[in-house]
Amino acid sequence: MPAAVRLPFVTGLVLFGALVGYPGDASAKETRTYVISWFSQATYSQDGDCPGGQNPEINQQYLKNLAALGLSPAKIEELARKQEDGETTELRDLMNGRARIDGQPANPFMNPAAVADPKLNSLEGKYAYGFNLDGKGAASPGGFEDPETHEKGVNHALMRALGCTHGFRGTLTGRPTYWAWGWGQLKDSQPAWLMTVTAEDFAKDGEVTIVFDRALEHMRSNVDGSPRHDATYRRDPDPRSHNEFRGLLKAGEISLAAPATLRLMQNPLVAPEVTLTNARFRLKVTPEKTVTGFIGGYQPWSDLYFAFAAGGPTMEICIVGDIPGLYYLLKRHADGEPDPKTGENTAISATYYIETTPAFIVPGDNRRTQ
Repeated sequence: MPAAVRLPFVTGLVLFGALVGYPGDASAKETRTYVISWFSQATYSQDGDCPGGQNPEINQQYLKNLAALGLSPAKIEELARKQEDGETTELRDLMNGRARIDGQPANPFMNPAAVADPKLNSLEGKYAYGFNLDGKGAASPGGFEDPETHEKGVNHALMRALGCTHGFRGTLTGRPTYWAWGWGQLKDSQPAWLMTVTAEDFAKDGEVTIVFDRALEHMRSNVDGSPRHDATYRRDPDPRSHNEFRGLLKAGEISLAAPATLRLMQNPLVAPEVTLTNARFRLKVTPEKTVTGFIGGYQPWSDLYFAFAAGGPTMEICIVGDIPGLYYLLKRHADGEPDPKTGENTAISATYYIETTPAFIVPGDNRRTQ
């Protein structure tokens, strides 16, 4: 048999042996591979968690913003009447230039600090998914109680910042509008994220190795949009999305052996990349041999703001509400990674919920194909 034909067969045997171990090898470990089939903020919106009320829909918020620009009540009433009649051009033009630099109108999305703070409401509820990142326990300022573990002092300030804006409200099963839209846009276009877990025996407690990578292909879906099981993905050799951690498996739950930093290249539609410092994992191995659960840490809030602002007025009107208002919320609730010069916090504690689907992973190269 010519070598050109024999080589793929040999390579396949090597790969198969690396994944599942050769028969008779007492030191063989079990490796399970997945594609991440859902990723969003871990939200837990409840009645009464916004005692000041949910933030207004954008058309109502725009009318409030007019007063901050110094327009007279009569002019605001005129613009409100035009808005009701569908004549929104003048109002939109004012809002798209509501920043002020040297007294002149400027783009509010690029210059949010030059817009008057609309003082949007923050979430004040008791519960949020997450981790006690700052180690202060119940004494942690602004800390939540996790609704699953009931740990006190959970740091999830992103929930405080976004939790009273309609597009970010929801639960793990009732997906928030923003995150459902974002993942729906990304899953069929951006390179998929891959996860590999290796253990001596998944039926026993012990150490595990957890690896995150990016694929060269986007996530494969069925005709109904659901993730396709057992699809094959090529691992992107680009080191910027390669993460390898030592973890612990206990009672079917995977955690990190020590806090770490997770970096995954993403997409400017949501964020250029996901970076979580002081990261923690709480991932459950399900009876179906998938992994679901929570990943938390401190995330640069400027990355999140970039994603909201990059969509400009369309994103503001259709998805997220007042974008400069979100800038002030993120800045106000930022609680990690203080700048050594200014002392201002550059990161915000956040928790994300992931679901995975079993997949095959093979080595890849730098040639990207869809």
